[in-house]
Amino acid sequence: MNIDSIERNELFDLAFGFVTETSENIFLTGKAGTGKTTFLKYLKELCAKNIVVAAPTGVAAINAGGVTLHSLFQLPFHPFIPTKAGKDELLGKMKFNKQRQQLLRKMELLVIDEISMVRADTMDAIDTLLRSVRRNHHTPFGGVQLLCIGDLYQLPPVAKNEEWNIMQEYYASPFFFDSLVVQEQMPLLIELNKIYRQKEDSFVRLLNKVRNNAMGADDFEDLHIRYNPDFRPGYDEKYITLTSHNNQADQINNREINKLFNAPFTYKAEVENDFPEHMFPAEKELVLKEGAQVMFLKNDTIQRKYFNGKIGVVKSLEDDKILVDADGENIYVGKETWENSRYILNRGNGKLEQETLGTFTQFPLRLAWAITIHKSQGLTFEKVMIDAGGAFSSGQVYVALSRCTSLDGIVLLSKISAAAILSNDNVVKGQQALTHKGSLPERFAGARLVFTQQLLEHIFSFADINTSFNFLLHEVKRYSEKLNRDGIESMLQNQQQFLNDKAVGEKFIGHIYTLMKEEAVIEKNPALQKRISDAAQHFDNRLMLLLNSIKNHPLVTEHKDVATAIDEVLKELALNIFTAQYYIQYCKQPFELASFLKHKLAFAQPRFSITSYASGKKQPISNVPNPVLFDTLKRWRDMVFDDTALPLYMIANVETLKALSTYLPQDKKDLVKIHGFGKAKIEKYGDDILDIITDYCEKYELQTNMQENPVNDKKEKAAVKSTTPKIDTKKISFDLYKAGKSIGAIAQERNFTTQTIEGHLAHYIESGEILIDEFLSKEKQEMIAASIKETPEATLTQLKENLPDISFGELRLMLAAVKFEESKPIANK
Repeated sequence: MNIDSIERNELFDLAFGFVTETSENIFLTGKAGTGKTTFLKYLKELCAKNIVVAAPTGVAAINAGGVTLHSLFQLPFHPFIPTKAGKDELLGKMKFNKQRQQLLRKMELLVIDEISMVRADTMDAIDTLLRSVRRNHHTPFGGVQLLCIGDLYQLPPVAKNEEWNIMQEYYASPFFFDSLVVQEQMPLLIELNKIYRQKEDSFVRLLNKVRNNAMGADDFEDLHIRYNPDFRPGYDEKYITLTSHNNQADQINNREINKLFNAPFTYKAEVENDFPEHMFPAEKELVLKEGAQVMFLKNDTIQRKYFNGKIGVVKSLEDDKILVDADGENIYVGKETWENSRYILNRGNGKLEQETLGTFTQFPLRLAWAITIHKSQGLTFEKVMIDAGGAFSSGQVYVALSRCTSLDGIVLLSKISAAAILSNDNVVKGQQALTHKGSLPERFAGARLVFTQQLLEHIFSFADINTSFNFLLHEVKRYSEKLNRDGIESMLQNQQQFLNDKAVGEKFIGHIYTLMKEEAVIEKNPALQKRISDAAQHFDNRLMLLLNSIKNHPLVTEHKDVATAIDEVLKELALNIFTAQYYIQYCKQPFELASFLKHKLAFAQPRFSITSYASGKKQPISNVPNPVLFDTLKRWRDMVFDDTALPLYMIANVETLKALSTYLPQDKKDLVKIHGFGKAKIEKYGDDILDIITDYCEKYELQTNMQENPVNDKKEKAAVKSTTPKIDTKKISFDLYKAGKSIGAIAQERNFTTQTIEGHLAHYIESGEILIDEFLSKEKQEMIAASIKETPEATLTQLKENLPDISFGELRLMLAAVKFEESKPIANK
């Protein structure tokens, strides 16, 4: 849409300001032809809020470029009862997935088009759902700003007798303004008053009398001058008949097209994916003939040659294009595509976006000798024949008459009685109750001040961070037995530091309110601008430190389920800190409301890689005498986890790693005395662990501390050697190998791991009794030797990290071969 071509006026701009720069709920109304639809299009282009547009019917939603209220909120089709039981039933059946909940929480502005057709119980159902989903139970619509667009004097809501029998106990009328939520917080009515469709003052006055049910006998007489039941328009006059019922319009169109002797062309619509039939904006099978009178169903956004409602005559028909004569101008018409969409939350940037569910492609034309009054709503015609004698709902006659640009363009096929212009006292009373009694500009100034204060209070109160912190510590307390104490204490310190900063922010909010009393318009308040900039500089640094603390938090658990729960809250906390810092950084520059809202809308949500699961997490450990060894053992443990996917605590938990780093066991007899080690675990991992510890002790010339280990009696007994002489287990593996058996076969026969057998045979490689060539290819030997040469001080674990495709056993064998080479006399090398 070319917004530069839109004709705006003071009231139009004031309404736009109310919607975009305040948090007021607005009811934008106006007589037919005053630009309500244009306002919505303008708003969608320029609004710097997370906006969602919805309408009560599928066709209205398609025309508004939005979605239906029922699809957005998954509303039931039966009446909603605004009692506790009714609310509980509605919420109990609510099946919003996580993404839908996030979408409704991100929504800032809900626009409901064609509000005259929305029932009171629908409004209360929406209110109930939003309060629940947004966790804001005491604010109408859960704090979402509401913009209702429509004309109460046009088409009313539909409430069947059996439905109204249920509703009337709770509602004064079916209209939206009699809902409990609207009665609790009345929207501000803004009425657009410049009529663009009709130019004649006399016609405008007549329409106002029809609209307000103020027709006198003279007015009916003036209107019935247009009565001509036998009127038959000339071929080129392009009149369209407006009827009160569908079957009337269908009969007229079928009768007229059958009068044409040309061959019919049938154009089938292309429907892709999800586009329900009741939402089709055009005929699924469009049957046309040359000479048929047609109406355009879309605006020409490229050449602007036609618009929705323009009448023409078909001149020629081809498979891929149709030639239409409209007011002497030949227009080639191609197919157009309509989209059925839904709103989604983009997880990448955190913004509300429309996602196309399906498309409907068809020529934007329909037979236009006749159309129902209902379907004509929002359209403009130059010549109409109106058959509204059978009007069955209030507003139909007004809609029909107001479609035409002039009184001279109207022909009445049936007389309009006073009864057909149905009186609806509820509409009159409702409109009066909503009408603002004071000055709209003054109301806007006050509302803008409040909205600005709300924004600044939100920025400097850090409420979202506080909520996330409280929930995090609730989860930490819940899982305290499965989290490291150091991490818990550190997180408590982080919260206390944040609370200190929050207290400073709350004190600053008081200064904001004081300074805004002197000048309400923030853009004209240099003293406040300076204070905001200085405060932003201070808090930017504080938030940066806090964010780094959370991203590098010390919380650790070896339980995946606990890590999943904690990490979700940590990421939410980090996001809220990042968002607060994003807002604060804007505040370093002069604060302009419109500019800040654009900045806010442009926020791109980052992704944080935060984990509390011990695997792969580098964690600070206190009270461990050998932190380097602890870190090496932990990296070994994490590599085993990557290979086996066993839970971390089944390999070695943190307490076991601490004990290994503290007491420095030197053999398997020592390992038995370490908490967390049994026979099976020693057989699986004992050699690896002892190699790591032995390497570390040799490098730093350390002795075992096993004498300081409080030995478990049971383990002590298990560790006592048998008096029976023990056979050298390495020798048994060596003999089996010399007998021709493979490492795998020896491991299976002896019920050991292959790593254990490789450890046995490494002893004989180091002594020179077995050659390394029997186990490793020359390529692998060279690869490992190069890594050893490059990092001669590297431990076994560090070598494994450098050579992820080489096993621990292969590294152990190669290290034994290197030691053998180093032990040779120089002359033999």
